[in-house]
Amino acid sequence: MASFEELFAIGERFDAFVGRGLPAEIAAVETVRRKLAEPGTLSAAARQRLQAIQGRYHLLVVGEMWCPDCQINVTVMDHLQRTQPQIDLAIISKGRAEDGLQERLGLDRISLPLVAVLNADFQLIGRFIERPQDVIAGGDAVKPDYRAGQYLESTVRDFLAIFEAAEGRAGEGI
Repeated sequence: MASFEELFAIGERFDAFVGRGLPAEIAAVETVRRKLAEPGTLSAAARQRLQAIQGRYHLLVVGEMWCPDCQINVTVMDHLQRTQPQIDLAIISKGRAEDGLQERLGLDRISLPLVAVLNADFQLIGRFIERPQDVIAGGDAVKPDYRAGQYLESTVRDFLAIFEAAEGRAGEGI
């Protein structure tokens, strides 16, 4: 079984991942990118917390461009790595994850996106599955707003909570 580090090494970068998409899928990613660039999409507190990250983190992402949740959340992860140089990501296919991660993470199935959050030594410190916790808790009632990009900061907060827990800091204020 391949190690997290080996899987990360063979994963593709975000731009290559997006480049394999169909025009409508690429357009969906571009819509999320534009939304993330708008003032106010991410609060000042979220941006400050992101800048305060001290450790090095690797996001081993299981994703497919056809997946709407990947189009949203993997784009947010790309924003994290572009904003905070201590974070990087690599994307592997669902098939590879079924061979290399499903059993190791104790999952019955691979939901997309699935992210193994790894520290500098490629040790598992957390995971993100499919959607941010706010969206999971909100159920079907929040899905239209989620699909419209109204929960991008929720994805950021879920990752910040994992990073801050690894650094011994509780969520700092948002």
